Amino acid sequence: MSIGKQLIEQLRQLATGEGATLADGAPLVVAGQPDHASLVFSDRDRYSVALRELVVGMNVDAPADTRAYLSAAAAAVARGLSFLEEPLAVWELDGSEGMAELRSSPPLREGDEISYWEVTLTAAQPSARAARYRWAPGMAEREIVAYPATFALLGRMADVLAGALRDTAD
Repeated sequence: MSIGKQLIEQLRQLATGEGATLADGAPLVVAGQPDHASLVFSDRDRYSVALRELVVGMNVDAPADTRAYLSAAAAAVARGLSFLEEPLAVWELDGSEGMAELRSSPPLREGDEISYWEVTLTAAQPSARAARYRWAPGMAEREIVAYPATFALLGRMADVLAGALRDTAD
């Protein structure tokens, strides 16, 4: 069963009270093989949550060619997450640091406020972290936006991220 389907199933169990309960702010962890996922969210109902952060990782060794791996994984994420509001583009790729960052391009602008998706890929122990941010003039730093997401959307996102990490780890 894919990591996305496992995530959806655990969210359904949580929503119906069949599974374990979570303290506010505690991540929902899905341990698969070789994939694993962690979901941080706030409010939830029977079909959706307010997403704060989705992290998907692989239990594999770091790739031999970090830059090539990150480049291929970033391209796969940008293609695979094309269903989000804005298309993603590589913002930064640093093979020596083992990190790539994708952001919405262009970001959503509402007046002076900017909202965007950010996906950070790491190669040391392959993982991908997705979150939605906002920034407006006068804010000291950007902040994570609680994004309303259905269980199906989260499962789809988790599968895309896991696929990008797995399919490029050769």
